[in-house]
Amino acid sequence: MSKRLIVVLTLLFVVGIAFAAYAEVQNVKVSGDIVASWVGRKHFGLFNSVLGDKSQFNQNLFMTQARIRVDADLTDNVMATVRLINERVWNGNNDTNTGGDNKIDLDLAYVALKEFLYSPLSITVGRQEIRFGNGLVMGNAKTGTGSVNIPSDLTLRKAFDAVRATLNYDPLIVDLLYAKVRQESYTSAIGSAVGADRGNKDDINLMGVNASYAINKNTNASVYYYHKNDKYKGGSAAAGGKSDEVSTIGGLVSSTPIENLTASLEAAYQFGRSNTTDTTQKNHQGYAVQAMADYTFAKVKTTPKIGVSWTYLSGGRATDDKNAGWDPMFYDQKLNNITYTLLPFTNMNVINLKASCKPMDDVTVYANYGYYEVAKTKSGETITSPFSYNGTNAYYTTTYTNKTHLGDAIDLTATYDYTEDVQFALTGGWFKPGRALAVDERDATQLIGSMKVVF
Repeated sequence: MSKRLIVVLTLLFVVGIAFAAYAEVQNVKVSGDIVASWVGRKHFGLFNSVLGDKSQFNQNLFMTQARIRVDADLTDNVMATVRLINERVWNGNNDTNTGGDNKIDLDLAYVALKEFLYSPLSITVGRQEIRFGNGLVMGNAKTGTGSVNIPSDLTLRKAFDAVRATLNYDPLIVDLLYAKVRQESYTSAIGSAVGADRGNKDDINLMGVNASYAINKNTNASVYYYHKNDKYKGGSAAAGGKSDEVSTIGGLVSSTPIENLTASLEAAYQFGRSNTTDTTQKNHQGYAVQAMADYTFAKVKTTPKIGVSWTYLSGGRATDDKNAGWDPMFYDQKLNNITYTLLPFTNMNVINLKASCKPMDDVTVYANYGYYEVAKTKSGETITSPFSYNGTNAYYTTTYTNKTHLGDAIDLTATYDYTEDVQFALTGGWFKPGRALAVDERDATQLIGSMKVVF
């Protein structure tokens, strides 16, 4: 057989495969959203600089976040989803194809197999969003590696690279998952210098199970277990530090005991070994409790709604013989907007009071007040803001004092539904740091205006 014939047959085979794959697509849906925002922030460093500049730390920027998503239904209960994302500050000087504002990343990329092997089982493989309950423990991977030019707390990226198996035994639903949260390197150089290439020694792996049971139409209960193996936190390459391993077990009950009233109660306990240095570890024993209640006055014209929540995240001291501080895991909650950006999600005792109403059919006004205290007083221990202003640098680093008051926060938000597809929003925030922080010289404020289009 001549080489020319072989080439022709090969091309025909490739074309046939491509045509067959195209013919198997039953339905394709294209959707997405675009959010254009202005962000103004003042005093997010919570202090006056040593040079006397009383405006530190300020930000003033416009940004656009755009996502486009393609969902394809294939045969035999097979679905594929791809979503691309671009998050950019309005700055033409930074439009580069490598690492700049012009960068387009893969936000979602997964395949879902329904009724896999037998009808109750579904499998989802790839980059996907995973959120359980109220997001106290699981909901945001917080990698944010692509959002290098916007404040990392404002990124829309939350997805995990994971395998998820869902068993639907209605009213019982069981989810099992494995996620590779961080992969430092998948190779290890033979004969390399110590610390030059650690292979997979800087990985972060997550395994877990979440079981949810609908007791009745008004009440749902769930229990969960997650195990995080953090080799990245385990120490430097030269020292060969051990992994930081935390297991979280907990339960959540959500209910509508009476009409228009929703309530939930969640409690979780953590155990494992907590890495403190490259060679020293402590037993980890942390816990969290969260209670929420919201009531809607549905028969009132402006539909007012009031709510209250209490969040307790345990804390510990470095001098204790165990680490009693709550590990934030992969939480996806904003108790208040500015505190979400500036305060680590641990060692806090928070009460939130919330209210909203609709003065017009298309307008919603929302207010949220938060009172913050430390769960356990600390003195001299370092605290760093969990998010960064440019994807790399934290807003501030300071220490705890021996006081209890972390601060007070208020959020005010107004949204206007221009059409079913377009929404305008204006949100303002204020945070007055308390004496529990060594930096409490300046109140942090922010104002964010946005327009969101969904298609």
